[in-house]
Amino acid sequence: MTFRKATKRATILSLFLGILLASSVAFAWWTAGGSGNGYAKAQTPQALATVNVSASTSADLHPGGTGALKIQISNPNSYAVTVTDINANGAALTVPTDAVCDAANSVSLVANLTGLSVSVPAGGSTVVMTYANAVQMNGPSAVDACQGEVFAIPVTLVGTSA
Repeated sequence: MTFRKATKRATILSLFLGILLASSVAFAWWTAGGSGNGYAKAQTPQALATVNVSASTSADLHPGGTGALKIQISNPNSYAVTVTDINANGAALTVPTDAVCDAANSVSLVANLTGLSVSVPAGGSTVVMTYANAVQMNGPSAVDACQGEVFAIPVTLVGTSA
C-alpha cells in the first residue's frame, strides 16, 4: 500500500511540474522585446508684443533733452522669456497722428538698450518697464506742433526662453 501512495504522489507531482514547465515555456514564447523611436515636437515661438501704455507716460521730453521710455511687453508663449535687448526699429510717430510733428522726425531712442535681463512670464503675461533718459528730442528739428504729443517709438525686442 505504501508503494501505491508514493506512486500516486509522484504522478501528481510530476503532472504539476509538467504543467508548470509548459506554462513557463508558453509565457517565454509570448514575451517579446524590441527597439524603435519615440517622438516629440518643439513649439514654434510666438513673437513678443508691446502694449499701448501711452496714457501713463510722463511728459518729460523737450527740444534738446531726453525723457523716459515706457514699454509694456506681452509674452503669448507657454514659457517665460527673458528680454535682453530693445533696439530702435524706425521713426517715432505721434499718437494720435500729427503729420506736422511726425514730418519733423525729432524723437528717437538715445541708443539701443542692450544687456538687459527682463523676465516676462508665460501665457500672455505682461511686464511694464521704464528706462530713464532713453528717448531724445532733437532740438533743431522739433517743431511747435510736437508740444504735448505722445510718441510711439518702434522697437524690436530680442529675447531668449527663460
